[in-house]
Amino acid sequence: MNERRESTQGLLTVAAILLSSALNYGFTLLLGRWLDAAQYGAFASFTSLFMLSAALPVAFQQATSRRPAGANTRAALRAGGLLSLLLLALAPFARPAGLEPAWVAAFALTVAPLVVLGAWRGAAQRDGRTVAFGLSLLVEHGLKIALTLPLLSVLPGAAAAVAATLLGMLLALPVVRPARPAGAGVPAGAPAEGKRLLALGAAAQSGLLYGSVLMAGALLGPGGSGPFAAAATLARLVFFAGWAVQVAAFPLVARRAARGEPLRPLLLGALGATLLVAGLPAALLMAAPDWCARLAFGGALSGVSALLPVAALGTFLLTVAGTVLNHRLASGVAGAPWFTARAYLLACGALLLAMPFGRQPAPLMLLAALGQGSLLLFAASSFAPHSWRSFRVVSRV
Repeated sequence: MNERRESTQGLLTVAAILLSSALNYGFTLLLGRWLDAAQYGAFASFTSLFMLSAALPVAFQQATSRRPAGANTRAALRAGGLLSLLLLALAPFARPAGLEPAWVAAFALTVAPLVVLGAWRGAAQRDGRTVAFGLSLLVEHGLKIALTLPLLSVLPGAAAAVAATLLGMLLALPVVRPARPAGAGVPAGAPAEGKRLLALGAAAQSGLLYGSVLMAGALLGPGGSGPFAAAATLARLVFFAGWAVQVAAFPLVARRAARGEPLRPLLLGALGATLLVAGLPAALLMAAPDWCARLAFGGALSGVSALLPVAALGTFLLTVAGTVLNHRLASGVAGAPWFTARAYLLACGALLLAMPFGRQPAPLMLLAALGQGSLLLFAASSFAPHSWRSFRVVSRV
């Protein structure tokens, strides 16, 4: 009965993430038709900053889902406050990356609630509140679409999309708010090292996924960065399909690891599901890039189709590697947080070293895909020194 309930919760989580990803991509398709190339590139740069910063909420979501109780609210507010101060300090220097300083400042003022949202979603996963978890995703992305059109009547171009993104996130908070008072039943001395490593790994993962768009904004300028950002954004459909599997699998693996049950079937199942749900859109983007680009953006953005196959391949390799690392992290193997963070950091370093050599969209996308694909090599090395069947559970974070 316990396994049946866990499987049902996992399937509901996957369905909610896939549906919210569909809403998010509906938003992307609409913006591709509403905004010109320069405005679309600017919003893509903001999205990249948003998702790079979302590494912190993701870390809190993972950490909270493994805690015995509590929602981590105070720690999330403290960490979000520090990130807010950092973003406010960087806002005046954001323009070379294609970002408006006012957008960065507005995001800085809302980043603490974003971190809290991540922690509360982790608590919902742990407590089996699958409906609240799923509804928070649907509210965030659904309202983002619903609010953009009316905001376009009062704000110029991409600024309306930025405002809608921030408002949708804030309005999702009440949906997933924990029923118990924050902090109730939490051990006083919960260690912070695990959360730091989770945040480091999540930040490096976001760098692999979104850093190329920020670098393209600096290397290619507004004209060239628009098609690059559009191709990278469309290819991220592959990642978010696989990410749905990863998010659903994480609490299942953590619970079974705590009970000392075999984990290999969960890893094989997660890999099979990733190959299916991420492989299908990847194959479509690689086989029919012209059709996909026309469907997504109409004729508003030229040059996207030439970049799509390489972008989809790099994102697919990144997604498969992410499923392996997600399993290792959730299983509680000794040293797993550091191994996962190191793998993402090495791949992110490869990306950062390679991309400055590309000064045109096509070679730049190829170098970005090579950097993303290198993660699969680092993830595969996890099978050499360790076994799925033998592990030592580390302290909860």
